[in-house]
Amino acid sequence: MLYSEEINTFLAIVRCGSLLQAADIVCATQSTVSYRIQSLERRLGKSLILRSRGSKRVTLTPEGERFVDIAERWKLLEREVMQMKSTADRYLSIGSADVAALHLLPPFIERLSLNSTAYRLHVESGRYWSLHNRVASGHLHVAFTFVAASHADLRSEPIASYPVHIVYRPSATSPASGPASWRDLDVDKEVYVPYSAEIDHWRETRSMSKLTDSVDKNHLLAPLLTRPGRWALVPEFMIAWLTEQTGCQVLRLDDDPPPSLVLYKTTKRTHDELSSQDQAVIDEALAPLRESKE
Repeated sequence: MLYSEEINTFLAIVRCGSLLQAADIVCATQSTVSYRIQSLERRLGKSLILRSRGSKRVTLTPEGERFVDIAERWKLLEREVMQMKSTADRYLSIGSADVAALHLLPPFIERLSLNSTAYRLHVESGRYWSLHNRVASGHLHVAFTFVAASHADLRSEPIASYPVHIVYRPSATSPASGPASWRDLDVDKEVYVPYSAEIDHWRETRSMSKLTDSVDKNHLLAPLLTRPGRWALVPEFMIAWLTEQTGCQVLRLDDDPPPSLVLYKTTKRTHDELSSQDQAVIDEALAPLRESKE
């Protein structure tokens, strides 16, 4: 079994690149740090760190680089176990798609943190399939994504839906009044963002090119919209932020619009990990988000 102090020491070395600095971080002597790493390497049967005489810096072996992700996940699991052991507070773990975490859920998280019930909160972001798997495995109590779960043990409830429009950077040849529809835009200059299968299908049936610039995280979209003629499909809740960041203009797709982007709340069907009180608190904190779309 791996010991936490060995994992902590390994991660300290990864972050600072020095045995001496790692010793300060974990409050141990340099010889203790070396012993812990050697002990960890013996357990794994792999060399994790390259040691060079006369150098104050250390580097990771290929096995060490692969072990970083395992060590980070180990620490996350250890933290979750400690939170579950705590009887002083209630524990609630929440996952969210990146764009929802940035633009939609901050008021929800704030309401949870101010709730009279003392909750120890864990919040993380990720891709929808990873979040669904973490709910199914019990690592998360609830996840907010733009794709409904297909897992048999999960249920997804629509919370709100958002129209999708276009933001675009005018070019020298753009008409002063702007494009009348998406058909007036150069499809090769789209910046693609993967939102949902429904929106992807809408694009494909309109011969929108797949060989374009693309981002998988919406906060990286703004830099790619700086070139004239660039454009992207954007949910309504991002428009104000994105136009402020980029100076782009908005083309509202009232004619032949793409499907709206739906925000889903995903939980286990049995709600084994959530009490009725927890569910009520979550629903109460979500109320403003639901009301804003009614």
